[in-house]
Amino acid sequence: MLMGRHPGAGTTFTNTELTRSYVGSDQGLHACHADVPVEIRLLKLAEETGEAAEAFIGMHGLNSRKGVCRSRDDLLAELADVIITAAVAMSGVTGGDVDEARNHLEHRLAVVTERARH
Repeated sequence: MLMGRHPGAGTTFTNTELTRSYVGSDQGLHACHADVPVEIRLLKLAEETGEAAEAFIGMHGLNSRKGVCRSRDDLLAELADVIITAAVAMSGVTGGDVDEARNHLEHRLAVVTERARH
């Protein structure tokens, strides 16, 4: 089981607690975006991923025209947006069934965690 520490709170969480918190909070987001088709949600996820890549490039000054123009906090914010947008997309795929989305995420996290151990 994956364990970690929430950087701000100093509390330990398990992968199940993390996914419950993560996907559970998505229910309100799904309600806000219920009329947005799944295809658009997936395109938004691709857009957010691009913004994370852009923040990484800016943080390391890899664009000679712009130089260093983004911070670590910018990158973390963009990565958080990717995670949130993925949760909204998952809830769209499941038709708003947050429990189903959570179960898929928990299962996938367990598979990836097990793979990392070997």
